[in-house]
Amino acid sequence: MSQPEASASSEDSEDFTSEFSHLYKNAGRNADLSQQERREFYLNDQKERRHSLVDKHRDFSELFLNDERQEVCEDLVVSSEQVEDMDVDVHRRKNKRGFSLMHSEWLVDVPPDLEENWLAKFAPEGFRVLLIAKKFQTVLLNKRGKVLTLRTHLPGGGLSRNHGLTVLDCIYNKVSKTIFVLDCLYWNTMSMLDSETTFRFYWLRNQFEENAKMHETNKAHKLQLLEFMPADKGLIQEKIFQDLLASSHSVLYHGIVFYHKELHYTFEQTPLLGWLYCYMLPEKLAIDVPDIILSKMPKNYHSLEKYLEALEDKQANKLRSFKELRQASKVMDTS
Repeated sequence: MSQPEASASSEDSEDFTSEFSHLYKNAGRNADLSQQERREFYLNDQKERRHSLVDKHRDFSELFLNDERQEVCEDLVVSSEQVEDMDVDVHRRKNKRGFSLMHSEWLVDVPPDLEENWLAKFAPEGFRVLLIAKKFQTVLLNKRGKVLTLRTHLPGGGLSRNHGLTVLDCIYNKVSKTIFVLDCLYWNTMSMLDSETTFRFYWLRNQFEENAKMHETNKAHKLQLLEFMPADKGLIQEKIFQDLLASSHSVLYHGIVFYHKELHYTFEQTPLLGWLYCYMLPEKLAIDVPDIILSKMPKNYHSLEKYLEALEDKQANKLRSFKELRQASKVMDTS
């Protein structure tokens, strides 16, 4: 959902492969079902699987609490735009356990109930990270490994409430040294995985409003909760012209995330989580945007559909090149 940067911060970094990969968005189209049909299917399936999901996710806290180095099953990424600077692995790695953040789909088909049943968050420039607060410290991780270590006032974070476990889905902006909070997976060891979007967002808002120190860390970095709003076109139109301030820096909006109100946090791609770059808003939602956002539009951009076709072609070429390279390597090994 956010623009990846060329490398993880060297600050407090370690050279190891993180179990928390898949921090990027997938194109997510299915030739058999329309996007709207898949949304309806996912909602019905989520309701039917509610009890089994509770059992499935019951022990995920052990994964976050475990200090052992683990790798994750990493599939081929299908969106090259989101991974252009992320050194994506195109091989598959097998492991018994793994974890990934929730992936969005491009908002190709605007939901007919967008303004009634969806919430929206503007995503700032930065790159997506997983925040884990436990055992007196807070760590930011991306697919390359540890990005930053600090202490926070989050439960388990090391400054005040040192017991418990907190896991947040965030965007890290290095320029402003701001950790923007998108979503919540665990709070004080309480799982939010099977809670609906509306509950998770209001819970986060209440926690940050009740404790003014929640924004502070033991370094120059700050935590900032991203505001949510109904996915109302009028509200989005008004918000897009307002500056996002972070530690006296003005941070540019990069895109907008659309959450279905009933969506549970899932470790996969889902049509109930939508994404658009801000320069796509005039095309998809008839919303005007500032000139500085329009300047981010690629020169050869014509429409979202054409854009996705070009991305798929680019990814197919990468996969073809990889297969040719692997085949050549096998020939060399047998010669």
